[in-house]
Amino acid sequence: MFFTDLDGTLIRSASRKRAGDIVVEYKDSCEITCISSESAEVLAGLDGIVPVTSRSIEQYKRINIPGFMPRYAIVDNGGNLLVDGVPDKDWAEWSNVIAGKQGRELAECRRLLEEDPDRSFEVRLVDGLFLFTKSDEPERTLERLRAAAVGLDLYNTGAKVYAIPDELNKGAAVKRLADILGRRGERIVCAGDSVMDVSMLEIADIAVWPDDMGLELNGFSCPRGELCEFVVKKAAELFTDPQR
Repeated sequence: MFFTDLDGTLIRSASRKRAGDIVVEYKDSCEITCISSESAEVLAGLDGIVPVTSRSIEQYKRINIPGFMPRYAIVDNGGNLLVDGVPDKDWAEWSNVIAGKQGRELAECRRLLEEDPDRSFEVRLVDGLFLFTKSDEPERTLERLRAAAVGLDLYNTGAKVYAIPDELNKGAAVKRLADILGRRGERIVCAGDSVMDVSMLEIADIAVWPDDMGLELNGFSCPRGELCEFVVKKAAELFTDPQR
């Protein structure tokens, strides 16, 4: 099974679009993300890739890579499973229970974020599961949350700030889906590019990551600027020759 993050791992920001790239996401008529035409062509011929993303359901559904229609997708940082684009009810109920257990902590963190002087974006409760905003000083914003964030994982990727129930993580979601599908004994390959992907990179039999993350894992790394094409190349190799 091949699990991959999306933004920065499989697709890149349209602000970094290169000649020949295909735009795969628009919002309000603006280009948001893209992929190389070569990678899009390869992905269209691969079956069995599972996207794993912190994007909300709505944000995930904006992406349209020609010919690439994964049966399964894990969104909301593990909080929801889409099966042929439809949220799985049992998975959602499980995640809502987890978020409910951290309801008080999420509410307090939301209050702190609303009052944060460094905040530069609205505070969102994403699909009812976790908090997201942006900050001009993300590390300082996270520090203000730490005392209240019991049972929550705090992340920042650039200006983006997240407070997520610690049971909702990509590694746990990958293992859960493999169990549900009866495929836990099979080799698991995971690709990612940020701190939010580490939980699934660490449980993978083979990991794919940018070398500037400084991880020591079994698998393959490459320069960050080459990661999107490198991940697709490795997926094609591994599906073509499972012994690699």
